[in-house]
Parts: sequence; structure tokens; C-alpha cells
Amino acid sequence: MVQLDIVRSCNADLVKTQPLVAVFVGGTSGIGEFAIRSLAAVHGKQGKGLRLYIVGRNSSAAEKTISECKGVCPQGDFRFVKAKDLALLNDVDRVCDEIIRIEKDIEANGGFARVDLLVTSQHYFPLTFEPRSDTPEGLDTSISLLYYSRMRFVIKLLPLLLASKLPAHIVSIFAAGKESNTFPEDLSLRDPKHYGAANARSHVVHMTTFFMENLAKQYRGRLSLTHAFPGLVITEAFNDARLPAWFRIVWRIASPIARLFALSGEEIGERILFLASPRYPARQEPSGDVKYAQASATGGKAGVAMGTDGNPGSGAYAVNWDGEPISTAKAYKRVRAEGLSEKVWDHTMKAFEEIEAGRTFKG
Repeated sequence: MVQLDIVRSCNADLVKTQPLVAVFVGGTSGIGEFAIRSLAAVHGKQGKGLRLYIVGRNSSAAEKTISECKGVCPQGDFRFVKAKDLALLNDVDRVCDEIIRIEKDIEANGGFARVDLLVTSQHYFPLTFEPRSDTPEGLDTSISLLYYSRMRFVIKLLPLLLASKLPAHIVSIFAAGKESNTFPEDLSLRDPKHYGAANARSHVVHMTTFFMENLAKQYRGRLSLTHAFPGLVITEAFNDARLPAWFRIVWRIASPIARLFALSGEEIGERILFLASPRYPARQEPSGDVKYAQASATGGKAGVAMGTDGNPGSGAYAVNWDGEPISTAKAYKRVRAEGLSEKVWDHTMKAFEEIEAGRTFKG
């Protein structure tokens, strides 16, 4: 476990290094909101400048968060970008276009257009218990929010991410390390026999890993990409009225015990922010013959983390709630050999291409 004193020290170093531009998608509640509050708190004490975009649907929740963040970080520039339905890639594109427009306006007035940190956590808990439901674009709603929508944010904001001098850090918060079954010929899980909560989770995890690895290789030295498992964090989502009755009954009974083991919102917020530290560097090596760690940053105060390909400093990471990398070598050995990485990349980019062209994706 990376100790909290190291986490807090690294977070302080991050905000003291340079002004930051951050985008939090799904930041009006839950873990995303906790991370926003952590960034505002540490920046308010010793930061050099902060511009932060909160993307979500709940305007009143965003206004409350922004008001409270300004209380601890009055010099911060907090902006809300309202989303309609982030399961739709067209809405993702609209939101990204708005952020790009604002950044270009800032640059036109002498500022520096970029995104240094992109954190995605969009989803809502009740979807986990619902049957498959496709969006008009042809994607399962839950899988879209957990995977396609998040990777689309990366692709659309890529020019701004590549402008970062950190390099840019990209974090997706879901279920790193929770791989199980895969169906390489049915990545969309359209076969009813394949679809279910466990298989959907497994496909999201596999696809996130491989898409991030491909980006890390393509943009060496420019992007650090992390899929994080936050552990048990109790949020208002556990009280959502849309949850099935059986779950609410079980939770009412189990919650007193669960709270004994859960992470606080403050701690998980700090640990999510820590994923932008030098412990998780961008991939640096010019070829496969050079050890990643030799060309990477030293990892700062916590050492360089092992990447999902089994090498330190590889640019793509699966990280547990405690900041430690999750070993994925065994889980990925067979599917790597079968070329799943290439299939995931081609499948995802084809989905983006079809939907951007106005067609319903059927792959």
C-alpha cells in the first residue's frame, strides 16, 4: 500500500509544479466529486493555478460542488459543462467541442490551451442490475458509459491532452483487475447468452486495458493512462430508488458492517488524484529492447508502478484502491496471444467511425 502521507505529499507536489487544467466526467457525484474536492483542497493551500471542468447532468449538484470548492480554493476557475446523456457518443462529442472551444478562447486571450488531467467515472449503479438496453447509436447503455464514452473523451480531447507538459494523465474509475470471460468474436455482447453483469464488467476491463495500452504506445512520453479499482466507497448511489428492492433490503442489513471496511470519500479522492503522480509515468522507451524504467521518471516518492504489460513504467496501468499495481500477466496471457488487443482497437475505432457518420453501430 502507498501510505497516505506519500499520497498527500505527491499531490502537493503536483499542484506546486505548474498550473493545472483538469476535466472530471461524472464529477457531480460519487468518487469523481470526491476527487474534485481533494484537488480543490490541496490546490487552495499551495497550488499555482487551476482550471477545472465538471461534466455531468445535475446542474444543482455541480453548482453546490463549485461553490464549496471555491470556499477552499478561491483562486480556482471551476466550470460546469452540462451533459444530456453520456451513453451517446454524439453527446460526448458535443461536450468535448464545448471544452475545446473554451480552451481555444483562453488561448486566443494569451492563455495556454490544454488538459493535464482527465478523470472519467460516468455511470449509475442501478444499470448494473438491468437487462441489456441499446442506445440509438447501437451500444449497450451500461458498456457505453463504462467504456466507449470514456475512450471517446480521450480521443476527442487528444489535441488538448497532448499539449500538456506533465505529461497528461488519464484515469478511468471502474473495475481494474476484475477480468473473467471474454468473447473475442462478440465484443459488444450482442448474443443474449453472453450478456450479463459479470461478462459486461469483464469486457469493459479487457477493452479498457488494451485501448489504453495502444494509446500509451502511440503517444510515448505524452500520455499516462490508468484504470483504477476504487474498492468499497459508500456514496449516495447505494440509496438510489432505482435499485432493485432485494438489493436495498440486503444493503440495509449489511451497510453497518460494510461501513467498517469502506474507504472515506476524502481518502479515495486523494488516492484518485495521486494517479497523476510520477509513479505512473508515460511510456518512454523508443523500442522494445529498452527497459521502461530506465527511460521513465524515477517514480518520485513511491517508485515506478508496473504496467499492464508486466513492465515498469509502460504508460498503461491497472491500479488497486491503495495505489498498488494489479498483476494482469496471467489473466491476459492467452488473449494477448490470440490478438485481442488489435481486435479491441479495431472494434472501438470502427464503432467511433460508424456513429460519427450517423450510422447505428452493429459490430
